[in-house]
Amino acid sequence: FLDWQNFRGTSLEAKYRKSYCLLRNLAKKKIEARQVEYWDELSMEIENAIKQHDPATAYEMIRRLRGGRAKIENFPIFDKQGCLLTNSKERLNRWKDYFNDLLNVPSIVDQTTIQQIPPATITTSEQRRQDKTPTLREVQCAIKQMKNGKAPGNDGISIDVIKTGGLPMAKWLHEIFVDIWENEIMIKDWTTAILIRLYKNKGDK
Repeated sequence: FLDWQNFRGTSLEAKYRKSYCLLRNLAKKKIEARQVEYWDELSMEIENAIKQHDPATAYEMIRRLRGGRAKIENFPIFDKQGCLLTNSKERLNRWKDYFNDLLNVPSIVDQTTIQQIPPATITTSEQRRQDKTPTLREVQCAIKQMKNGKAPGNDGISIDVIKTGGLPMAKWLHEIFVDIWENEIMIKDWTTAILIRLYKNKGDK
């Protein structure tokens, strides 16, 4: 194209224009052929996902065909060996292994050193205070100190909703806390952490 433009108005213009048209047609044919290959490959991936009982991956590919934007959590990722994972179960297991390695780092501190650290001591009155069942006033103060606008947990209840509940909500929470305190059994959902993966548009996914 540049040669054609550079030689416009000369005897070589027709030659370079013809060359440009030939290359453009060739590129167009290759693009069309690649599009056909892409649709065939995607169709095979959908079929394989269905055969492997992986409807999540299949439906995500169908949404891509429909023109919807793919969600970041459905993007393929690499395993430890650098192989691309497209199956949803394989991706989930890879994320499990990744966060397990990230959050469970073996300690390099000598246990004998830890045992030599003297335990903290508190007064008898402070010990009795800490052993007391949480009071309603303490629950109200804790609710008041919490910041608004924070993302809710797995139950979908935000701190704004809890604060709006006022005294009835505080009493209800106080009953739950007292029950946990006395029975020493934590609610299972409160021990579950939600990890959200955020891709920052750089590096491998």
